[in-house]
Amino acid sequence: MRARIGGMVKRGARGGSRIAAATRVGVFAAADIGSNSIHLLVAVSDGVRQETILDESLPSELGRLVERHGEIGSRAAREVGAVIRGYADRAQRLGAMQLSVVGTEPLRRASDRKEALRSIADASGQAPSVLSHEEEGLLTVLGLLHGHDHSRRLIVADIGGGSTEVVLLHPDQDPRTFGISIGSARLLARIDYADPPRPRDWHELRRAAQVALADIPRQRRGRLVLVGGIATRLLKLVPSTVLTREILREDLAAMGEQMAHTQAKEIAERHGISPRRARLLPAGIAIIEALLHQTGADELVVDHGGIREGLIIALARCGSSWRGHLTELVGESRRAGA
Repeated sequence: MRARIGGMVKRGARGGSRIAAATRVGVFAAADIGSNSIHLLVAVSDGVRQETILDESLPSELGRLVERHGEIGSRAAREVGAVIRGYADRAQRLGAMQLSVVGTEPLRRASDRKEALRSIADASGQAPSVLSHEEEGLLTVLGLLHGHDHSRRLIVADIGGGSTEVVLLHPDQDPRTFGISIGSARLLARIDYADPPRPRDWHELRRAAQVALADIPRQRRGRLVLVGGIATRLLKLVPSTVLTREILREDLAAMGEQMAHTQAKEIAERHGISPRRARLLPAGIAIIEALLHQTGADELVVDHGGIREGLIIALARCGSSWRGHLTELVGESRRAGA
């Protein structure tokens, strides 16, 4: 079981881990370069527990650039590098030995990936690691912050701007990861969703989401665990869910219908979020509804963890060799939480 001890989130005992000897306590910093945001997390961790020192993000247009032009471009890459350089300086001042940087969907898809990575590294002194869909999904599972019953089926989903990572966790089975190259921003662009929405937009959005997720195997019941910005913003729309983190199907449906007839600016003002983020919410809800339909999940909860939290744990446990141990780390985490 996970519990909060001394202000840190405990994830379960390490037991007889084969990699426990490499674990160290320290301040770690992780950044991820996504379609809509560039995030930084600085935290103290011993590989089991974690306490956040700094968690922040800056908006990114990488997803839009790749969607429109197929590439990131040297100017945008240098701007990302400048952000990462600033993050590295802040992390160092907060006690982190180094900043570990990962990239997700825009860097996976960009035709100029090699050039963009070189420009980011030249501008920041940090060489980002581009995650595969599988690595992104496993880091997300590793970063779950709240206790979940691993004796039942879990479906973990991270809905980003450019992609959705889904991990199916069955008791006594290895994780199955699915990377779908459709996220909230890409889904909106695919159907040319208007603001304010036209009468047909919500129907087309939901249909496009169901088509995009059709390859995920159907499940029989289970808990759908949502992580990422879309998920946490949903909690602001239904304040009664903040303590339980559970979202009822009827509340989700009501939110979708509300979004289908409301301008993004009005949603932003009503719920205290940016218009840019508010515009992505209808697509996020459509993807969640498609996930519920496809997976057969009978419970929907939000977890505040994710890629960066998982990377912090992996760095504390394995150092720079974390990429070769992700499956093992997730297995240990699941056994500890069972």
